[in-house]
This record gives sequence, C-alpha cells and structure tokens, in this order.
Amino acid sequence: MEKEFWQKWEPLDDFPNGIWLESLLQDRTGLKIQFESENDKKIEFIFGYTALSCRMTDEGDMLQSINYWSEEYGGDFFSWPLYKSNNSSFIKWFNEESCEKFIEKNIEHYVFITEDDIIEVISATAPQIVIF
Repeated sequence: MEKEFWQKWEPLDDFPNGIWLESLLQDRTGLKIQFESENDKKIEFIFGYTALSCRMTDEGDMLQSINYWSEEYGGDFFSWPLYKSNNSSFIKWFNEESCEKFIEKNIEHYVFITEDDIIEVISATAPQIVIF
C-alpha cells in the first residue's frame, strides 16, 4: 500500500506561519472556516457546497498521526499550518463510504494545523480565501 504524503500548501504569498481557529460554520451556504493569524488578521476559507466532508480533532488526540508526521517530515512540519494530502486515507475512507460516487472527481484533502486543532476538509474545489 502506497504511503500517504503530506505536501505543504501555499495558496497565497506571505501566508502567516501561525493561525488559530475562530469559527467553523456549516450552514445552508456550505462550509466556512475562519482563523485569526499571528499578525492579527482574519483569514476565511470558504468551501461552500464543494466541501464533501470535514473533521476537526484536538491535536492532543492525534498522537499517532503527530508522531508519524514528526518522524516522516521532521520538527519543521509543525511550523507551517496548511497542507494537502496525497494518497489520503481520509479520501479513501470517504470514497468507500460514498460507494465511490466521487472516485472520478478530483477531490482534495486540505489540512489546517493550529496549536489546538487539526481540521481536515475533503473538497471538490479549492476554497475561496478572504483576508481582512
């Protein structure tokens, strides 16, 4: 079985190294995740209806994954907050659960790492990013 690979995702120039979750909203307009950055700006990732699945886990409860990432990528892995996962186990699980109805679609696994939470989103398109 091919190993899952985590790739640094840099959607914008000068994206801050530190972000903190402010809100995660799933409503009739879809999914929106808002962070506060280390430079006191707000950053919104708006997935809308293209978000197919989302999971949020306290980083203290992901010890196995954190150990794996540390061994695989080194300590610098946690100095950056945004990743995409290739050969994603989350996408594999989602495809099994959805009876592979999205198997032909180019869905992606986005990962947001904060000091307190790890938020993962499977989406059919890249999110819109708003900074204010």
